[in-house]
Formats: sequence, structure tokens, C-alpha cells
Amino acid sequence: MKKLTAKEYYSLDAPVLFSEKDSRFNKCFGFLVVGEQRYKFSWYSDLVEPEIKALNTNSYGIGIDLHFCIVNSSSGIFKCWELNTPFLYTMIYERCVVVICEVNILFISLDTLYVEKEYLFTEIISDVKIVNHTMTVVFIDDNKVGVPIDDNNNPCLVD
Repeated sequence: MKKLTAKEYYSLDAPVLFSEKDSRFNKCFGFLVVGEQRYKFSWYSDLVEPEIKALNTNSYGIGIDLHFCIVNSSSGIFKCWELNTPFLYTMIYERCVVVICEVNILFISLDTLYVEKEYLFTEIISDVKIVNHTMTVVFIDDNKVGVPIDDNNNPCLVD
């Protein structure tokens, strides 16, 4: 990723992955080359950088603020989601990218690029670990919730 000035961003001829709906809130600008494809994007936060993560040999995930995208380097196809709460980080679980946000977690299939599952919590997430098909979510107050991730059961408290 290369940071751009606003002038460079608006003059660059490349597909837009994401930007703030109101252009007055676009404070930071970036340019990304994935395979032979070029993309530009903009975001609001100036204290954090976008996370760009290899998801598999052909796909990359890009997340910042209320945005997350998956880009395929060989086909150039991309899909983006507007998040309900701020993006924190991603991890991989089996054939899904797990998008951890401030109070919700999305499981996006790398095969279909659809949100397969979403979990919503009332507390702010500080950490997530997956062991033996159970996701342990730790919140900023150190409370924990265990979530069986192979079904859609409601979260249960972890001892």
C-alpha cells in the first residue's frame, strides 16, 4: 500500500474499493497493487493504518474504519462490505475470513464471498481465539464468551 495525497487520489484512474460516503470525511488516501490490478481507497481514521492481509494464495483482505474488502489478485474481482461497527482485525478459520469488529464478528466464505455467520455482542471486543471449533471472545472488561462456530447457537458463557 502506498499513501496518497488527496490530489493524487482524485486524479488517479483506478477502481475505488471504498471511501467515506461524504467526501469531507476522507482524511487518508491509499493506493494498492494486487497482482496486475490497481485500486484506490480512502478512509477517515488518521491514527490507524488499514490492515492488508493475505487470505490465501490469490486473495487479500483490506480493512479499516467501517470498511472491509476481499480482492482476488488473479481475477481482479473484489467485494466490499460496509461494517456496522469499526474494523479491528481479521483471522482465517477453515475456508472463512473472520472479520473482527468492535462489537460484532463476521465469517465470510472465501469460496462464495458471502457472510456465512455474524455474531453481535453488547461489549467491546479485545481478543478472539478459535480452538476446537469454539471461538472464545474476550471483552475489554475481561469477561469471556464461548461461541460454538459450527452452528448458529447463541453465545454461551465460558467458565
